[in-house]
Amino acid sequence: MSSYKHAAGYRPRRILAGDIGGTNSRLAIYSHQADGLELLHQQTYPSSEHDGLTDVLTLFLEGQHEDVDAVCLGLPAPIHSGMVYPLPNLPWRIDRDQVLLAVGTDRVVLMNDVEASAVGIQGLSKDSRVCLQQGQADPTGNRVVLSVGTGLGVSTLAPSGRTFATEAGHSSFSPRCKLDLDLLARLELEFGHVSWERVASGPGLSHIHALLAEQPSPSLEAPEIVSRAESDPVCRQAVEMLRRYIGYAAGNVALTLMASGSLYLAGGVASSILDTEHAAPFLNAFCDKGRMRNFLEKIPVYLVHEDNLALRGAAQTAISLLP
Repeated sequence: MSSYKHAAGYRPRRILAGDIGGTNSRLAIYSHQADGLELLHQQTYPSSEHDGLTDVLTLFLEGQHEDVDAVCLGLPAPIHSGMVYPLPNLPWRIDRDQVLLAVGTDRVVLMNDVEASAVGIQGLSKDSRVCLQQGQADPTGNRVVLSVGTGLGVSTLAPSGRTFATEAGHSSFSPRCKLDLDLLARLELEFGHVSWERVASGPGLSHIHALLAEQPSPSLEAPEIVSRAESDPVCRQAVEMLRRYIGYAAGNVALTLMASGSLYLAGGVASSILDTEHAAPFLNAFCDKGRMRNFLEKIPVYLVHEDNLALRGAAQTAISLLP
């Protein structure tokens, strides 16, 4: 045991970490000790059932009897110069000053949620991932995280350990066949600009199914479509299209960010529709980049089975705030 633990008045530092998503908001308290982080308490809140981030923070901290020493919250939005832009998939406004009041400390970092996942990749165990494409990782290359859930998030972990967020999921969708064009036309009428997030995400699956079922608007949510895929041909086709769209988007991201170190697929939707048995549509689309096929075939691709990836990354980031 380290000698400083015997100092008068010593207590382990308490870290508040958050992974805020369009569907769920996960919060956790960690104890930071000499030998690492220990999870003390964790709670998940349906985001749509709450009016804002401070409401969720206040509710979570009500049962805590000790103050927190540092905070890092991963948010599903672009953040620039400390300002959080409107969240694309959640009608919350994030005010940093209100967050400081709610958590009771000014040692606070607000970061993109998928960037927090990229930090968490550094401590990811082999048991928490499944290899979809073996490839050959470049140890000096970037590792890229593509998170597929309510939205489509992208972040990068450089060889130096530095992470940076992107908003690549909001780049324009590029159709490749008539069915893609039909989906684009339908989504343009509703949303105007059609991003990759509109088609390669949970809500995207609902729109794909509605198109295939010749319905004017979505009637099924993504989990129900996935659960029916084995017995319902339309649901099965919709899931296959989603796998393909995720593959095309992942290939774009891998080329743009030079993901020669590996590509990691995270998020609830990715883990629900991709595995080694159903990876072919994704991998075919991922590598289908003409002259760049050989490069993409050498990129290791992993499916992450770790719900707390962003939480752990946020907690690691908060540690840097401690004196």
